[in-house]
Amino acid sequence: MEAHHTIGEFARMTGLTERALRIYDERGLLAPATVDPSNGYRLYADRQLDDGRMIAMLRSIDMPLADIEAVMAAPLADRSSVVGRYWYRVEEGMHEYRNTVGQLRGFVQTREHGMSHADSALDRGRTDGAFALIAELAAIADPVEAADAYFEAMRTAYWDHKDLHLTTAIAYAGVSRLLAEAGRSDDETATELRSKAKAMTYNLASFTWTGWDEPGIEIAPSDQAAGLAAARSNLDMAVELDKGDLAISRGWWMLGAHLLTAGEHTPACEAFSAAAEYADQAGSEVEAELSRAFDALASLARGDEDAETELAGSVTRLEGMDGGDGFVSQVETCRSVLAI
Repeated sequence: MEAHHTIGEFARMTGLTERALRIYDERGLLAPATVDPSNGYRLYADRQLDDGRMIAMLRSIDMPLADIEAVMAAPLADRSSVVGRYWYRVEEGMHEYRNTVGQLRGFVQTREHGMSHADSALDRGRTDGAFALIAELAAIADPVEAADAYFEAMRTAYWDHKDLHLTTAIAYAGVSRLLAEAGRSDDETATELRSKAKAMTYNLASFTWTGWDEPGIEIAPSDQAAGLAAARSNLDMAVELDKGDLAISRGWWMLGAHLLTAGEHTPACEAFSAAAEYADQAGSEVEAELSRAFDALASLARGDEDAETELAGSVTRLEGMDGGDGFVSQVETCRSVLAI
């Protein structure tokens, strides 16, 4: 006969609180197996322990109850994908928060000093050259503050000044500084600095990829070589820092993109295939389909004529997804640039 547990016992066994269990009962999320008619005591069965522990783990990552209900309502075989889709949304939100925090810090510095560190360094660079710019950034004592300044200066040099050589110089100087500082920092600060260095390698790889066809940007073969090296470093750091499936997927995609433009079609296909697999695990259907589209594009560039059908299918599926239209444009632009 199956064992039953009081609400207090079940709470201790699952890591939930009695108050939470009463709320879950009211919402129909985790109702007791039976209620003693003589005293109204809730009794939970052994078979409910796994669900209780799963709910406790989902709450530990601050998943809202509505999302937990969606997870628990899904068939057991689909729950991992539902959790992955939720975490994809969280990571996308954190990316936006990081950008906003960087902008806020720059805004505060501008209000306090009249000019942010990055703007001051760029202004110095315009009059005294790249070495003067890098020296000014290197003079920022606080490594975390310096990391934000390198990041902002790099983006400004690219987007506002369309100066890829200066962008690359800032990236090299910034990544070297941050990794060196990480080696002599406490664990928490070291992780933050390495994460920012990883983000800079990703941006450098993105900025030096010819497939965007970015107006005003001229990419030389030396820039492409720097971008390929940055893409490899970004992927290595995404794995080393355990950034999760989505970051690793994007790392593989960026590496595949550079391999594609370098004419290394078979390794590019392998990279895009890995990107699709990790995107699936992260719960991002649209990024998985984008990776499959580029896999087909690389196969076409290699001479596989059958890949045309695969590419058309991926494009059609992307067009039916939220945010997919932008990715379709990305595929078409790259195909035009490479004349595939």
